[in-house]
Amino acid sequence: MICDLEPARREYNLKFGKILFSVPLLLFVLPLAHAATVQTATGTFLTNSTTTSFNTVNGFTIVTQNIVFEISGDISGTFVAKDVIVISPTAQGSFAGGGTFTGTILGKSGSVGIAFTGTFVATSLTPPFTGQAKFVPGTGTGGLARISGSGMIQGTINVSGTYSFSVAFGPKDQ
Repeated sequence: MICDLEPARREYNLKFGKILFSVPLLLFVLPLAHAATVQTATGTFLTNSTTTSFNTVNGFTIVTQNIVFEISGDISGTFVAKDVIVISPTAQGSFAGGGTFTGTILGKSGSVGIAFTGTFVATSLTPPFTGQAKFVPGTGTGGLARISGSGMIQGTINVSGTYSFSVAFGPKDQ
């Protein structure tokens, strides 16, 4: 009996070609399966501040303070921070600070460092402001250990405000 190997060889080559095509495709898709999903977190905050120093240098007012933010919404908890406020002779103001948040973000509990900056015009003791905030990489604990993200903050200086953050949680095997 004569055996015709040609059909078997063609079937083998076809299967082998599919495997060779699939491997690079898998190498492309697998990292996407581990990519963090970005979610939006929104809500409000109230502030309670204590001035720790108040100075005037060359017409600039410099204020340092301790602040406690009570945050509600998708981010819920307490943020204890320090900041420095600088107001120019023309009433242009800016602030920068940071501290530690403890609570829950999108259902995950822990703590994480947050840094923030912003600007305002000092037309009253409690002027409106706009700013940015960011989770400090490598500072998270518990369910917030691999959090990343940043957002916008706005409101009234040392009174209250709103936030909108883009938040991602890194994979557990990072």
